[in-house]
Amino acid sequence: MNSIPYLEPSEYILLVDDELDNLTVLSALLAQQGYTVRRVLNGQKALNLLRSKEPPALVMLDIMMPEMDGYEVCKQIKRDEKTQDISVIFLSALDEVKNKVKGFEVGGSDYITKPFESLEVMARVENQLGLRKLKQHIKLEAQLRQSLIKEKELTELKRRIITTISHEYRTPLSVILSSAELLEHYCDSENEKQQKHIKRIQQMVQHLSSLVNDVALINEFEQDQVILKPITLNLIEFGKILISEIKLVRKVKQKINFSYQGHEFLAKWDERILRQMLSHLLSNAIKFSPADSEIDLKLIQQQDTIQFQVQDRGIGILAENQEKIFDPFYRGDNIGTIQGEGVGLAIVKKCVNLYGGQILLKTELNKGTIFIITLPIPKN
Repeated sequence: MNSIPYLEPSEYILLVDDELDNLTVLSALLAQQGYTVRRVLNGQKALNLLRSKEPPALVMLDIMMPEMDGYEVCKQIKRDEKTQDISVIFLSALDEVKNKVKGFEVGGSDYITKPFESLEVMARVENQLGLRKLKQHIKLEAQLRQSLIKEKELTELKRRIITTISHEYRTPLSVILSSAELLEHYCDSENEKQQKHIKRIQQMVQHLSSLVNDVALINEFEQDQVILKPITLNLIEFGKILISEIKLVRKVKQKINFSYQGHEFLAKWDERILRQMLSHLLSNAIKFSPADSEIDLKLIQQQDTIQFQVQDRGIGILAENQEKIFDPFYRGDNIGTIQGEGVGLAIVKKCVNLYGGQILLKTELNKGTIFIITLPIPKN
């Protein structure tokens, strides 16, 4: 046989008999059917093999053996947590009912009387291996079911935590920001130390507010709660305004270039989704680029698609990190002390997926990265 039902290539059947002739005949029969066989002449050697790193899939065990009989061997197999699930088929010339009953009482799964018939042996072997495989499937299904239950519980817990954070944190953060603005207004504008601390408070609050909003948005995506609300947008005007806003809020030191190719940039888009997608890409480029470098945003209109390209001259992305960079909260191995939580690119990817688009990246270490997003142009 070319393939063995119920057994993996590395699995084997263990034969235990003090009669070498019996081992030879039985191992030849099993080998003819393609099974891998190991054989030993006494119970102690069998137990040593059973306790090794590669225990057998099935044990075929003689009863009448010196020093340790088959019943005792089976008892020890069933006593050990590591081996108790291995099926044991007894092989014996003892054919009285009491012998068979004792075999089942000590944990045997089946009983073959010597001299045995080849067809009977193979039928019983395949039956036990089939039952073993069925038990494995049942156990695996139970583990999978339990894992799914735990995953569902964790997902629900995460949803509750994120919902709590987004609702309970926003108001205090708004109060802190308003208070900082009042302090800025009433404090001595000539006192540089005071103004510096106020600015730091404002920056941290804005950072936390942005993080809360980002995490809440990721949760919306994962709960399939994001609904597109398209409005007519001119992408050229939208791009110019977005760059101006980012420059103002982030006090960008890099030069941001904006260019476009095509003639029709008017279509119905969800402004919030586009803003999230492009602002996170641009913020990422700013964060990982030298202050004196340039960043490019390009719009390229094709027949039925629009392409957004964001290129920086930053640190680049390690090859081993590229498959993971769109995972929430993942941070690359080469970013050092650069601040960030690893949510921006996850949001970008989810925005792209929402529109049924594609995102590609080209990167070279210490020379920069270009993200290329292609979205189908919405039909009015």
